[in-house]
Parts: sequence; C-alpha cells; structure tokens
Amino acid sequence: MLYRESATLCLSLALAWTAPDLLGQSTVELQPATAGDAFKLSAVNLPKRGVSVVWKAAGGLAKGGDWSAVHAFPVQKQAEATLPIQPGIAGSAFYRLSWQDIAVPPNMIWIPQGEFKMGSPEDEPGRYPDEGPVHEVTIPHGFWMDQYEVTQEQFEKLMQSNPSSTFHTANLPVNRITWHEANDYCDRLTEAEKHSGTLPLGFVYRLPTEAEWEYACRAGTETAYSYGDYTEGLSQHGWWAGNSDGLPDPVGKLTPNPWGLYDIHGNLFEWCLDTYRPYPGGRDFTLSTVLKVMRGGAYYCPDYILRSACRNEPQKPDYRWVLAGFRVVLAPPLGQAED
Repeated sequence: MLYRESATLCLSLALAWTAPDLLGQSTVELQPATAGDAFKLSAVNLPKRGVSVVWKAAGGLAKGGDWSAVHAFPVQKQAEATLPIQPGIAGSAFYRLSWQDIAVPPNMIWIPQGEFKMGSPEDEPGRYPDEGPVHEVTIPHGFWMDQYEVTQEQFEKLMQSNPSSTFHTANLPVNRITWHEANDYCDRLTEAEKHSGTLPLGFVYRLPTEAEWEYACRAGTETAYSYGDYTEGLSQHGWWAGNSDGLPDPVGKLTPNPWGLYDIHGNLFEWCLDTYRPYPGGRDFTLSTVLKVMRGGAYYCPDYILRSACRNEPQKPDYRWVLAGFRVVLAPPLGQAED
C-alpha cells in the first residue's frame, strides 16, 4: 500500500494559497464559492486510482493526532468531490490531502457531500408529527455506504454468531440485531480492514447518522419514496406487507434507489447511530427513555412506514427485535461527523 503526503493548505478570510504536492502534477485548489464568504477546496490531477482523504487542523504546526479526517473520495470521483469550506470564527483553518493506493470494497457505494431537505411536508400521506418541520441539512463529507444490508454470512464470518430468527441463509439480511451488536460489528470490521490495508486513513466503519441515512435514501429526491410519491411502484423497490411472505428476503433482489442502494425501503429496519430526538422546532413521541433511531421500514410494515422520512420506530439499544437489521457506512469517526 502506498501512502504519500500530498499537500498542505492554509485557509483564511484574507488569504488562500495552494502548494504543489508530492504526486507529480497533482495540486489542491481553493476558490471562492458562488455566494457568501465560503470557499471550495478541490484536488486536481490525482493518480488515476486510489483514495484521497482531506484532513483538517486548527493550526499549521499541528501534530499527527491533531489532524481530523473530514472528507474522502475515490480519485475517479474527484470532479464531484469538491469540499465546501466555511471559515470559522478564528478566520483560519489548515487542510492537507493524503492519497492511498487502495480500493474500497465494491459493495461500498461512494456518497458525495451535499445538502438536502430532511423530513416530510405536512401534507405527505402517512406522515407522523415527528417528521417535521422540513429543514435543510448539510452532509459536509463524502462517505461510503454499503449497497446492501449486512447479511447473515457477513455477520457470522466476523462475529462467529448469528442471532437471526430464520435458518442460516448466506444472503438473507441478519436480523434480531441490537444496536450494541451492530456497533460491535462495525468496530471489528474497521480493525479487519485496517489489518488488510484497505481502510482509508482516518475513516472507520460505523452506523450511519440519521441525517446520513435519509440523505442516502433520498438520493437527491424530495418525494415520499426515492422513486416517487406513489405506492404503486413500492413492490419494485422494497419488501413490505404487500409483497413479502412475512419473512425477510435475500438482499439485492429488487430495484435499487438512484444511488445504487438496495432495500433502503423495507426488508428490515436499519439502526442509525443517533439517539432519537425531535427535530429543531419539532416534536417527538417520547423522551421518557433513551431510544436509538431506526429507519427504512420492514417486510411486515404497511407502505407509509417505508417512506424516506419515516422515523416512527425508535427502539431501546438493547432490544432484540425480529425486524431489526443494519447497514454500514465508511465515514469520519463519531465526533467528526455531523449529526
């Protein structure tokens, strides 16, 4: 595995400069954004393969442990991977770019950074009160999401156990998973990929935040489902009460969403990293106990539970539910990602 330091960049309100990196003609560029005092950081002329990670520190003399990975992308996607930068109160920040000659597993779909409208409008059929108000959310980093829910085969190989309610079937999604077990799986997967030399520096496998999950589910859409507003097409995209036989189905059999994610609607509910809370200016069902967010709906659910914005089934983190599964993301660690 090759790893090279490629550039260091200083951003301030008054001055922006770039320096050539150590990878031939590769450079990082800083340009004003179209509005306000924001900037856009981009990398150009990178090698034709591998993964790049953008790091941030508060000072130019920061040591290794003071740098945080804030963005990453496969170099084939560098044209789409421009990083918006908003100067902080101090007016300065320091960035560097690293490159590794690695390939992220092909089941991991790269999701670009961006903005979206989270939640549902008041007139959306089947809407619950905790889905509002609709609010703008920024996902400030590129990340990868597994195109499939974690399968029994994957879980058993890494964890040496299988809590599923069904007979062992390699490509069925693992179910009856607690939030704690899903996090343990992510930690072990991070260590395994690090040991194999295929982990982007500074990134980890973890559960998606609720915002990352809905952003990836919507895939640029603002409709009730990632394919549109009407339930007539739901059976082509997700397993629910109208087309399942009362059991989960093997992953990847139906049509994926526009970003290539399968079963993002239905099959199994998917754990998210977040504690369930009301949206800013909104309401929730209960704050009497700590609950973790679950998203996506499941094979046993009516159609409206599979909507992109639905969040009506938070559960206790130690609850072993037959409808509970998960999928992983490869993203900045907790504390560096926006909730």
